[in-house]
Amino acid sequence: MPCSLLALVVLTFAFVPRLVSAACECGYQTHSINSDENEFYTDVLESDFLHYKDMKAQADWVRQVWDIPAVGTAGWGRNMTLENIITNPLASDVGAQGVNGGDPGLELRVSAGELKGGSVKGAEIASARRDMLYGSFRAGMKYTGLNGTCGAFFFYFNDSQEIDVEFLSKLYQTPATKPADLLLVIHAGPDVDTSQLFRPTTVPFFPADGYHEYRFDWTPDRVTYYADGKFLWESTVGVPSHAGGLTLNHWSNGDAGWSAGPPPQDAHMEFSYIKAYFNTTNSTADSRLRCKDPLDPNAVCMPAASARRPE
Repeated sequence: MPCSLLALVVLTFAFVPRLVSAACECGYQTHSINSDENEFYTDVLESDFLHYKDMKAQADWVRQVWDIPAVGTAGWGRNMTLENIITNPLASDVGAQGVNGGDPGLELRVSAGELKGGSVKGAEIASARRDMLYGSFRAGMKYTGLNGTCGAFFFYFNDSQEIDVEFLSKLYQTPATKPADLLLVIHAGPDVDTSQLFRPTTVPFFPADGYHEYRFDWTPDRVTYYADGKFLWESTVGVPSHAGGLTLNHWSNGDAGWSAGPPPQDAHMEFSYIKAYFNTTNSTADSRLRCKDPLDPNAVCMPAASARRPE
């Protein structure tokens, strides 16, 4: 929520004796690149995929397994499998190669061709937290350069409460396309004009050339998108109002109108990090319990700008 929540926390503890404060225990203040406004959030989810060795051990994320048969113009179904969720941590603290070779990070793979009973195998993980209500959400991502997949980083409660950053590799050409297309989508109810919720835009780089940061800030009255710290689009229409969680996925079903594909060979989409600063359905009560001394200079943290590539 806006800074009013921070003011409430400070007021509540204004006359409490100074205590030893843990770093960031009162929350996080984020800066809007598109304005001079700051927002205050009580909770955090930071995932360093460059150093994760096993996603099973990461309580912040739930690996997804499901299958949807082919419908409409899709040539195949979609099958999300555990085997296509692959960790590739940095091989050393020097350099930027993973232990499996290639780019380090969390790999979500789409398998080549029609597999598993008429479905194409892809990959998906979802945050264990499903109580996120407004926040600033950032992902370090490298998309595939192979034609025929859809990749996404998004907030989700249901099909009418969703905020997407989506990639369609069929839009990219070889050699690398610059500027490249990116799809920014808000899913709202049937009473909202969908033309105001779907924004094809471009970024001045090729999404498969390395890691880039994609970000959306969600407040009660707007959703604002950025790429590598540059403003892309802002919408005040169809803004979600229900708590939910984050999802990362990569898939194909052969639909010529969307994902196309399947890809000619296994396609890889990598994540180096997720950084989410958010409120919850119980932020005020939780913050009062956790925030011992809001006047301590370390009690509220300002997240640093993120590096575009692994360091």
